Amino acid sequence: MRKLISILTICCVMATSVRAQSIVINKQLKEFPDVYDLSTPLNAGITCSYFIVNGKENLWRDASAYLIREYFPKNAVPDRVVREDYKTQMLNGIIEEVIIYKDSVSCMITKLDSTYYSIRWLGFEDGKWLNIGEDMGRGLENSREVFYTKAPKTLSRLHQSNKVKSVSTDTLAFVNYIKEHGVAPKEYLLEALTNNILVIYGEIHRRKVSWDFLTNVLFDPRFYEKTGTVFVELPSYQQPEFDRFYASKELDTEILLEIMRSEQIYGWWDRGEYEFLVNVWKLNQTLPADKHIRVVAADEQLPYKLLQTEEDFENAWQNLSDRNTNMSDIIERTIKSKTDKRNCMFVVGYMHAYKSLVPGFEGENPALSAGAQLAQRLSPENVFVIFQHVPMGTNSGALGLIRQGIFDVTFEKTGNKPIAFHLSNSPFGAEPFDADYGMSFDSRTGSFADNFDGYIFLQPIKNEESDYVLYEIWSDQFVEEFKRRAKLNNWNVNRWLGTEGELTKEKIINVFKEDEGKKRWNHLFE
Repeated sequence: MRKLISILTICCVMATSVRAQSIVINKQLKEFPDVYDLSTPLNAGITCSYFIVNGKENLWRDASAYLIREYFPKNAVPDRVVREDYKTQMLNGIIEEVIIYKDSVSCMITKLDSTYYSIRWLGFEDGKWLNIGEDMGRGLENSREVFYTKAPKTLSRLHQSNKVKSVSTDTLAFVNYIKEHGVAPKEYLLEALTNNILVIYGEIHRRKVSWDFLTNVLFDPRFYEKTGTVFVELPSYQQPEFDRFYASKELDTEILLEIMRSEQIYGWWDRGEYEFLVNVWKLNQTLPADKHIRVVAADEQLPYKLLQTEEDFENAWQNLSDRNTNMSDIIERTIKSKTDKRNCMFVVGYMHAYKSLVPGFEGENPALSAGAQLAQRLSPENVFVIFQHVPMGTNSGALGLIRQGIFDVTFEKTGNKPIAFHLSNSPFGAEPFDADYGMSFDSRTGSFADNFDGYIFLQPIKNEESDYVLYEIWSDQFVEEFKRRAKLNNWNVNRWLGTEGELTKEKIINVFKEDEGKKRWNHLFE
C-alpha cells in the first residue's frame, strides 16, 4: 500500500512539473542587492529574505498576497532584533532555484544548511509577485516535491482569494434589501423556531449583546410554547450534572460553575452563557413540568477530573472524538428520541454552524461542521442556520471586517438598527463567505447563502464591549486544578496569561480585568 501511495505521489509531482518552469540560480543571498522589488519571483523572494535579515516586520503586509495579508499588522510595528548568527546564515544561504507554476504560483528554494531548506512561496497578484508563506524542505529534491505537490491547491486558493478580495463599493442593493425584507431579530428568531425542527444560532463567544438578546427571546411565551430543548457547546459528559442543576428546587449555581470549569483546560468564562443557563432554570420554576426547557450539552471535551496521570491525558487525547461529529450525534439522537413535540435551538460558535462541505478546523482529519452534518442527517429543510454579524477573522481572533466593511456601511446607512433577514436570493447571501478568513479561500466554501439561512445584526462592531467575563469560575480550588491540568498537558500557564511567579486567583482575575471598559475590536478601527 505504501509503495502504491509513493507511485501516486510521484505521478502527481510529474504531472505538476510538466506545467512548471525551473530556473537555476545557485547564488548566495548576499550576492544580490537589498532592494524592495516584487517584479519577478526571484526578486520578490530576495526581498522577503532581506525582510528577515533586517527584521523588517513592518514591510510584510504590503509585500504579501491577500491570501495571507490580514495576518500581518496594519499599523507600524518596530523592527525585530535578529541574532547575528542567524543573519549570517541567511546571507550565506544559497538560492538554489526558482520554480514557476502556471505563471501564477512560484517558489524560491534556498539552502540554509545541509538539511534546512527554505521554500518561499509567491503568488502573482495585481501585477506583482507577493509573499504567500514559507515551507521547509529536507534537501533540494524534497523541496521540489513539496512545491510540486502543493502547487495545484495553492493556485486554487490564490484564484479563490482574487474572488474574495473583490468587493463592490455600491451599497444600494444591500440597503434596499434591508428596507424591504428586514425584520426585528427577536421576531425573526421566534419565527424560525416556530417553523423548523432545529434552529442553529451561530454565535461568537463571550458576547454580552448576543446573550442578552437570547435571554430576551427566552422569556417570550412564544419561545417556550414552540421550543423545548436548547443544545449548548459545553461538555456532553457533564449531562448528569446539567440534569441535576435543573432538577434542583433551589438555585445551586455552584453546580453550573463546576460545569463551566470543566470546559477545556482553563475553564469557560463566558458570563453571558452562564447567565442564560441560570435564566433557563428561573424560567422553568414558573412553568408547568411539561413546558420546562431541557438543556443538553453536546460538546466533546477532555474529562479532566478523571485524568490523573500524563498517560491518562495522552490516552484520552488520542481517543477524543471529533467535536463536530459528537455534537451532531447527540443532537440527532436527542431529536429523534425525544417525546416533547416542540422544536430545538442549538447555540454554538458560528464556525461549527456553517453548512458548506468544507471540513471543520480541528484535528488532523476533521469531519464536516456540525451544521453541515445535521443538515444532511435531518434534511436541509429541517435545519435553519443563523449567522450573527461579527468581524472577519479566525478562531484566534478578529482580523478585519466582513466583505471589507460593505455590510457594516450598509447597516450604518440604515441607522445601525438591530435587523434580521433571509440570505437566500439576497445581495448579502450572494457575497463570497469570508467571515472565517482561512476558510474563505477554499473553493468549496461558496457564498453566505451556501453556509447560512439567516443573518442577524445586533449592533455595530465598533461599539462592542470587551469580553463578558465570568470571574466566579476562578476559585482558589479551581486555580490549583488549572495548574494540575496544565502540568498534565505540559503547558506554560504564565506564558499564556503573560504573568510571572506563582499563579493565584487574584492574578488571573487581574489579567482579565485589564480589558474591562475597552472596546473588544478596537484594533480593527485604529
